[in-house]
Amino acid sequence: MIYIIIAICFILIIALVAIESHRELNKIRISRYDLSGNNIPESLKHKKMVFISDYHEACDGRNNPRIISLIDKESPDFVLVGGDMTNGNESLQTEVPSIGLINSLAENHTLYYTYGNHEKRIVDDYYGIGVLWEDYLSKLSDKVHILLNDSANLTEDGSAVLYGLDLPLEYYNRISYPKLDKTRLDDLIGEKDKKKFAIVMGHSPDFIKGYAEWGADLVLSGHFHGGLIRFPLLGGFISPRLRLFPGYDYGLYEVDDTRMIVTNGLGQHSVKVRVNNIPEIVVINFN
Repeated sequence: MIYIIIAICFILIIALVAIESHRELNKIRISRYDLSGNNIPESLKHKKMVFISDYHEACDGRNNPRIISLIDKESPDFVLVGGDMTNGNESLQTEVPSIGLINSLAENHTLYYTYGNHEKRIVDDYYGIGVLWEDYLSKLSDKVHILLNDSANLTEDGSAVLYGLDLPLEYYNRISYPKLDKTRLDDLIGEKDKKKFAIVMGHSPDFIKGYAEWGADLVLSGHFHGGLIRFPLLGGFISPRLRLFPGYDYGLYEVDDTRMIVTNGLGQHSVKVRVNNIPEIVVINFN
């Protein structure tokens, strides 16, 4: 009898998680961060930035109108897209909602896009569909600024610079991966100009110590999806590297003089589970 009760309880828990995940994946919220400090240049103050990541063809595009509407209402100076907008081997074969979302946002806003591990795997032909990536790129508007280990000035005086970090695939390995330190970041995106405010779109938050060593003032990351299930006090449950209760899973962190904002993303792939973890659009105000 006890085994029957345990089995029923287990089935009920799975059912409740599935129902809640479906509910949350169809919701979107705004998360706001107000950043101030002496290192923020005057030309960047009072500007607004929207950051989105890990869209993963969310809900087959059904949420696109709402995402676009929410971002348009914010009237941001910049929209930053931090990678994993599509799903690698699960996408690109049929309709690709991320193209419509990115193009619609680029039509009305200055938009910068850098790759996550899913784009990187397609580019490197990890799934044998790399040839489709050129078709994907050809459908993106020429107003989309793609930064791959490249940078762009965010202010007319050049005092604030955005870097799009395109990490090699080995940095996304689950079991072991190389160290990302200042020397390696110098190789990838160049040395930081200490006179300028540097914003780095680095898809993985695992490397915050390396970002700090390099001298990043602000890092924008995703990748962890908020840990899938978020527990009060404990935080996110698991990371893509299969680490339980990982550090740097969601929110604002500080290491030395570097601040990092980690978003839980807009969608989900593979295991489509979210509990206490509603998808979000990040809005950053510089004061």
